[in-house]
Amino acid sequence: MILDLIGIKLRMVRGTLRSDEGRLRGPFFAVLSLLFAAALFRSGHFIVTQSLMLEPVGELLVQRLLAITLLVFFGLLVFSNIVTSFSSFYLADDLEFLMAQPIPKDAMFTSRFLEAMLQSSWVIILFGVPLFSAIGYGMGAHWSFYPYLVLVLIPFVAIPTGLASILALLVTNILAANRTRDAALFFGLVGFATLFVVIRSVQPERLLNPESFDSIGELMRLLSVPTTSYLPSDWVINMLAPILFDTRGQWMWSATFLGLTPLALYFISAWLHRPLYFRGYTKTQEGRHGGGLMTIARNWAVERSRRAGGDYNERMAKLRALGEQPLSSLRALIHKDQAVFMRDASQWSQLLIVVAIIVIYLVNFKYFEIAANEALLGDVGLSFFNLAACSFVTVTLCGRFLFPAVSVEGRSFWLILQAPISLERFLVGKWLGSLAPIVIIGQLLIWSSNLLVGTPLLTCLLSGIQILVITAVCAAVAVGMGALYPQFHNPNAAKIASSFGAVIFMISCIFLTLMLLGMWFYPSLALTQPERFGTISSGLWAFAALGIVVAALTPVIALKAGAGSLRARF
Repeated sequence: MILDLIGIKLRMVRGTLRSDEGRLRGPFFAVLSLLFAAALFRSGHFIVTQSLMLEPVGELLVQRLLAITLLVFFGLLVFSNIVTSFSSFYLADDLEFLMAQPIPKDAMFTSRFLEAMLQSSWVIILFGVPLFSAIGYGMGAHWSFYPYLVLVLIPFVAIPTGLASILALLVTNILAANRTRDAALFFGLVGFATLFVVIRSVQPERLLNPESFDSIGELMRLLSVPTTSYLPSDWVINMLAPILFDTRGQWMWSATFLGLTPLALYFISAWLHRPLYFRGYTKTQEGRHGGGLMTIARNWAVERSRRAGGDYNERMAKLRALGEQPLSSLRALIHKDQAVFMRDASQWSQLLIVVAIIVIYLVNFKYFEIAANEALLGDVGLSFFNLAACSFVTVTLCGRFLFPAVSVEGRSFWLILQAPISLERFLVGKWLGSLAPIVIIGQLLIWSSNLLVGTPLLTCLLSGIQILVITAVCAAVAVGMGALYPQFHNPNAAKIASSFGAVIFMISCIFLTLMLLGMWFYPSLALTQPERFGTISSGLWAFAALGIVVAALTPVIALKAGAGSLRARF
């Protein structure tokens, strides 16, 4: 029965790949993934190589960087699994059908457990393996390290799934029905805050400033990775250390815990699901219409927007006062999208996470100035890093909020098809209607981070212009690719934002962003630091002009391609 339930999902994926669109998606996704993985591998290898040059602590520095990377991955897995577990076990669309079938409880739980683990872990595994492989290659590891790495990572990603499934079960049974979604958001924020506190306690910025240590012994003591720990990330370190660093330590102890912990969590979770799952599932369905905090906030936003426009008679009077003046369909679309967004608490409540990311980035960005002072990055490298990091944040926001913009129309999309408006104009309305918040966040991030490190005003201005252009371009690409890969049957915007098409969008936009920043980087330096970079070749200026042309044409191409895809589909 377990294989049958999992086989249904696999057949759905296979059917998608065999469709006309899937035949194009598969190879395109494979090429983009390989390019992105190669870029990650090259970046990781460069960092390892530079670290090993710092004698006598180079190898210890690589160990500490590996430990921090695994810790970050573990935190992201916990956060992702909390959200995915609530969705897979309690909020999935097919549960209403499956719960009415004579399916054994254990089979149902195991299939959902594996589904949650795959959904929340496959992206991290796909792009984490190149980083870890780069460390192995840089350390000259034996070929057996690479299959061994995969075997070690499998139980590592299963531990957060076990923890999240138990947490979701307890929350849905203990709390009132109308508080379950609030609890999911709360525990997600708590996990994110905990990850931040743990990383700050490690003080990774001290690794960039050796002069802050009184002696070489203190530096080596800080860099020494503990051989025994109660964190799964350190268990992985202890298991990889014999191959990477030729240090035995307590690897058998770590292997035992890494192998038994996910099995123990799985059996505990399965044992608890037998008597408690149905009760939690029932309360969750009741909570969809309950009085939770997000539901109360949504109702308040709906009532506020209704009163802002007046009652029915007042609105009709305003329309009559316009007379024969034509109404702007574009303005009406933008107003509609903004009203729908404010009324959907599950959408705008996630802005709390965005605010947390911005605060964490700004708090930690000050420490990257140490890297510039120590000539590890330099002021030029720090400037490019800041531009790239802010651009990646805007790409992430576009993927989360703009990519699902077309799909969330759902079954009511037929109204758009019947309306006297072209699909191109419809997509432009989606683009412009959601652009302002992303622009504000991007500008706030780039200006704040530059002012924190005392960047000159002209550099701040040019950086702000570049982020503005990149934001507008990525927003248009998000809307266009959202129309290329629509999911009108899926009402969950969070799932749409983590779908196959969304991953393609993220990889494509990251490459596009790096390409544009590379085209504009040296001309920007020539304008802001003419005494150092004033004599660059005319070819670089032509390259910068080409970047402007690419930035101008990309939104047009993306929106037209999206409109053409929707027109061919219907």
